[in-house]
Amino acid sequence: NVLSRKFEYQADAFAAKYCYGQQLVSGLKKLTATSLGNLMPHPLYVFFHYSHPTLYQRMTMIEKSAND
Repeated sequence: NVLSRKFEYQADAFAAKYCYGQQLVSGLKKLTATSLGNLMPHPLYVFFHYSHPTLYQRMTMIEKSAND
């Protein structure tokens, strides 16, 4: 799971680098709302059960990548 999350952050940074960060965030929000995803799950639960970063984690990393 940790390796999968690392690759997901790399993909998000790639999108942010080419100015698609905001579109990616918008799409991720729509997907999360449609699937009724939990926006702020407990970090311990995320560590053991999630193969991808949470929406909040991805949004903060995309914004950070866009500012670099």
